[in-house]
Amino acid sequence: MKSCFTLLVVLFFNSLLLSQILNSGFEEWNSEGNPVYWKATNAPPSYITITKTSDAHSGNWAVEGNVVTFSVFTIGPTIISGEEGNGIPINFRPEAIHGYYKFTSIQDDYLQVQANFKKNGVYIGGGANNLVPTNSYTEFGINISYITEDIPDSVLIAIFIVSGTGFPHVGSKMFIDDLFWGGATNVESEISDLNFELKQNFPNPFNPATKISWQAPVGGHQTLKVYDVLGNDVATLVNEEKPAGVYEVKFDASGLSSGIYFYKLQAGSYTQIKKMILMR
Repeated sequence: MKSCFTLLVVLFFNSLLLSQILNSGFEEWNSEGNPVYWKATNAPPSYITITKTSDAHSGNWAVEGNVVTFSVFTIGPTIISGEEGNGIPINFRPEAIHGYYKFTSIQDDYLQVQANFKKNGVYIGGGANNLVPTNSYTEFGINISYITEDIPDSVLIAIFIVSGTGFPHVGSKMFIDDLFWGGATNVESEISDLNFELKQNFPNPFNPATKISWQAPVGGHQTLKVYDVLGNDVATLVNEEKPAGVYEVKFDASGLSSGIYFYKLQAGSYTQIKKMILMR
């Protein structure tokens, strides 16, 4: 009888664990200065974008993320669920991801939150939104849409600062705390529909392939190139004349090492640059 009771207790707590966002309040930090159960874009001594701060919504600590300069680039802060940035387990279908944040935006920088759900390694749903600047902790809620009836077994949460037209700017800053699963919201997306737009690659982070899409309002010569953090050209995905339209290409990074990469689209007088993360 005692062993049966123990088994029931273990099963209960395992189920409870799978229904939570691990270290959602960012109270636990490892000796390397990263939040436990999260992957951060920190590469000491070269650069550190993610630190713990006592300026928290609740508890002792929260995440502080700052845009920093490295080489000829600026690097925006990113945190991704899972010690290796490969997601955390889950055993139900939440309606939305919620949390509390503060955000200072320089020029066109924005703060984006993503939650992508998988079953046996296959994407089955997700949600993403850009968050508007706020000087005090504000709750956000991002609805999740599913494309199958499956119950997910993992979720990859990514929170990062990027620029709408190029590299993020020093001075942009985020604070993140107290994430939780909750009910759906009626908040409309803050993502703008642009006439010229280079979209965030998906999935991101990725291993080893991802898709990059964009729309160009005018015809002409278009180039889409990938660069490493040192500014080296590592791939040319597009280099040709194209009419106005919506396009998508696949980028296979099988021969590249893990890290941060940038992809740059140039179409006529339009140029945009975005960051992506290869996680192996």
